Amino acid sequence: MASAPAHAQKFSFPLKCSLGKDCWVLSYVDMDAEQGSATDYKCNARAEDDNKGTDIAIRDRRAMTDGVDVLAASNGTVMRMRDGENDDAKTEEDLADIKARNRDCGNGIVIDHGNNVQTVYCHLKKDSIEVDQDQNVVKGQKIAEIGGSGYSKMPHLHFGIIKDSAIIDPFSGLNNQEKCGNAVKGSLWEDTAIAYQPFGVFDAGFRTSIPDFEAIKAGEINPVTLPHGAQALTFWTGYYGALAGDEIAFKVIAPDGTIFVERRYKQKDNNTRQYYYTGRRIKGGLLQKGDYVGTATVKRGETTQSITRTLNVIE
Repeated sequence: MASAPAHAQKFSFPLKCSLGKDCWVLSYVDMDAEQGSATDYKCNARAEDDNKGTDIAIRDRRAMTDGVDVLAASNGTVMRMRDGENDDAKTEEDLADIKARNRDCGNGIVIDHGNNVQTVYCHLKKDSIEVDQDQNVVKGQKIAEIGGSGYSKMPHLHFGIIKDSAIIDPFSGLNNQEKCGNAVKGSLWEDTAIAYQPFGVFDAGFRTSIPDFEAIKAGEINPVTLPHGAQALTFWTGYYGALAGDEIAFKVIAPDGTIFVERRYKQKDNNTRQYYYTGRRIKGGLLQKGDYVGTATVKRGETTQSITRTLNVIE
């Protein structure tokens, strides 16, 4: 990727987390002005329709409760802020009400950086904001924590950059009125390691029945041991940025080195967050004692990501 123009302002990453390890890009700036369709700056469908920022998600609601710091991306002054919106998991009726009340951003902060540049931070955790109106802030300063307020289906930060009233994509330097596929102006991230993520496999684990994905979204802890009298064993995974055609492969190896279960799926549609599982019942016997090793792999073209988890079966 080309370096940013000399006059372009750079920004530090706005979360205290490691991209690709404990936080993942959920959606990029929508570069398609047409309503009903969306593309990111690479012309991939990794954007939500009319998304005016970069959405960065964490693993689950337990991580949100534990606290993930939101950081000022550059020196500036707090222009506007709002608090008081709840972080509860939202029903479709809740989301419709939020839109009707024009509270999509939820709890949010706008910081002015001079030169007609502002940054926007949305979906902040209720009562976590640590700055005041007109307060000066410095780059890297904690200003709040990531939450689920506003029009949010999962805990994440919506981070927006505005320059001369135009929406700017920090990964390319382009504004959202410039079509995808245009020559990239250059990343606006100070950290050159912050790169485009085609998708992100964020978690996996074992269960003794069909996984309860609502409980998993809430932060249900993955067991690391199970009794060998369990009547079934399942293995699940979740990933952000699913696109139609993605290939998902599971393999679970039993303690004796044989394949306990192996299965493949193909993603049918685009989805910001997608879960899969496989497994089988234990008929007429017990699980072998020892380590079961489960691996889930997502493949898109030449790009693959895998995640492995180990479960110890005991008496």
